[in-house]
Amino acid sequence: MNKRIKPPPLLLRALYLGIASASFLASPSTSIAQSKQTTINITTEYLYPLNIADKDGGAIYGQSADKVHELFKRSQLPYQMKMMSWNRALELARKNVDTCVFSTARIKERETSFQWIGPIATGNWAIFGNPDKLGKVTRLEEIKQSKIGTEVGNVSVAYLSEKGFQVITSNESSTTFKNVALGRIDYAAAGDTHGKKIILENQLEDKVVMLFNFNSSDYYLACNKNMDAATIAFLNSKLREIKADGSFKNIDSKY
Repeated sequence: MNKRIKPPPLLLRALYLGIASASFLASPSTSIAQSKQTTINITTEYLYPLNIADKDGGAIYGQSADKVHELFKRSQLPYQMKMMSWNRALELARKNVDTCVFSTARIKERETSFQWIGPIATGNWAIFGNPDKLGKVTRLEEIKQSKIGTEVGNVSVAYLSEKGFQVITSNESSTTFKNVALGRIDYAAAGDTHGKKIILENQLEDKVVMLFNFNSSDYYLACNKNMDAATIAFLNSKLREIKADGSFKNIDSKY
């Protein structure tokens, strides 16, 4: 009868450590891509030229959106992207673990509510008003007693309210700009390029114009504060790759 020969204890221990070490040294990108199968929900708003969607409900694209698509393509993480009102987009990411929102300005009121990936874009904030005020109104201090409109949840709400301005909010940028045109409010606050696009889309060129820029900010992909920290670090590392190989600038140049 042949007796089964057992490996010496030291050999068994060495084999075990070798297997464990091999697992530990596996590529971080491979382990995250394989272990994180939960679909990440990405929310956004219409904000030209950063986040755009055709009226027929087609794919979401733009200066920020293209980078987010590229980021998840390289990360091999499952995701889905939806466009909605900004306030809803922000709140879903604030409340739901596997949810991120862009293009999000990183201000102190939001800092601890999210984990941050980026920046993915930069933009200017501007004041819009009637054409007869062009060249006459050039600073925020000159409109301190006026009604300034913007979207619910927009970064300018906290900024202007903190400085004592009277802010009137609506659910959509187009509503705010139409209210300026109709004289219901005095001014609108919006991203400079986005505001100009809203004016063109609603044929308001004779009634609303950009008056001046008053601030600027970087924009991020903001993820729920309870999302897996390793996933956040992994996505930031992939974003650095996109910047390093020139893809980031190539996307910017398209818009």
